[in-house]
Amino acid sequence: MRDYSDHIGIIGGGIAGLTFGCALLKEGIPTIIFEQTPVETSHGAAISLSSNALCLLERLDIYNDLKNQSFVHSSASIQGPQKEICAFQTPEVLTTRRQTLMSLLYSRYIDLGGEVHHNHAFINFDAAKCEATFANQKKYIFKHIAACDGIRSSIRDDFFAANQSPKYSGYSAWRGIGKSNLQRICFALGPGSHIVSYPLNKEGDVSFVAVKKEDYQFKESWKEEGSVEDLLHDFSIYDSKIFPELEESMPLYKWGIYIRPPLQSMITKNITLLGDAAHPMVPFLGQGACMAIEDSYSFAMACKEHMADLANAQADYDYVRSKRTLKIQRLSMMQGKIYHMKNPLLVAARNAVMKYTNIPGNDLKRIHDYDAHNEMQNYFAFGDSSNVNSLKS
Repeated sequence: MRDYSDHIGIIGGGIAGLTFGCALLKEGIPTIIFEQTPVETSHGAAISLSSNALCLLERLDIYNDLKNQSFVHSSASIQGPQKEICAFQTPEVLTTRRQTLMSLLYSRYIDLGGEVHHNHAFINFDAAKCEATFANQKKYIFKHIAACDGIRSSIRDDFFAANQSPKYSGYSAWRGIGKSNLQRICFALGPGSHIVSYPLNKEGDVSFVAVKKEDYQFKESWKEEGSVEDLLHDFSIYDSKIFPELEESMPLYKWGIYIRPPLQSMITKNITLLGDAAHPMVPFLGQGACMAIEDSYSFAMACKEHMADLANAQADYDYVRSKRTLKIQRLSMMQGKIYHMKNPLLVAARNAVMKYTNIPGNDLKRIHDYDAHNEMQNYFAFGDSSNVNSLKS
């Protein structure tokens, strides 16, 4: 048995786990990551990150390298299946391959002195002893564990009361990457479906996600392959030029979008949930990875503030982050309803609001302007951040 009783153990080496590891090590807090896969890997084709996450990656000294390998946007367009509805300015949004972000986080974590134990599938945790057991029969003792093990978190399943299994959201999605000269984010809205496309770099690589509201429950897997023919059939009402160049040999994937109901708390004795383990959300605001990054950075700050008693760190994290993530979960579900309207009158009203008002850009700005670093600092100084806002007014 290895004694890491001065370390925070991180279960899961995805975006949340690696970001948390980087943030802890930068604060001088010892940590170690346990990942079930044999090597560094990443599922999912592409990812978008808004300024609320980018400002934290900049504090972790990752942003500049990420920016150089990605595409940075300041505008977007919305169209119907055949013609444009409007274009608008957006706060900074960066789009990139998920693997690009993962590799930079991994490299930064290693550069900071971090260690990753691969081939460690989590099995059990004795909360009283703070002892974790893995499928390879190895056991470790920690100061605390952070569950960053995704939407199907076994730690969440085992230790959080009133927990419910992931359930199908009613949406299925296609994803792929092709070539195009697209230079901005493009949303295409049709009855009961939508497509979003965006460039990933300056080399012409463009990612798309095509979402359809349907009752059939597709698998959650990111790796179930589909065909160009089936994709175009599912989205036949759209001008095919909305998609990047589609070749029969290109990899396309279809998956079901799953959610879990919000928890009353993201903490319990010696365990803290982060990212999708705590609050998986539908992707219609592009905030899933951003919330994982916010969580990770915020909890690292709380650990630094209360290293002598991590129960206090947990309490601060849970109070601040629960309000934020619940709000984003609800707004994401609402955005899904807006995108996938079918009633012609409601569709016409939605399109008019988008065309003649600044609501799309303003709504995004309110979400993107959030700074988790400042929020936590204000909470440490003043308590409830709503009191901080009242002091500023």
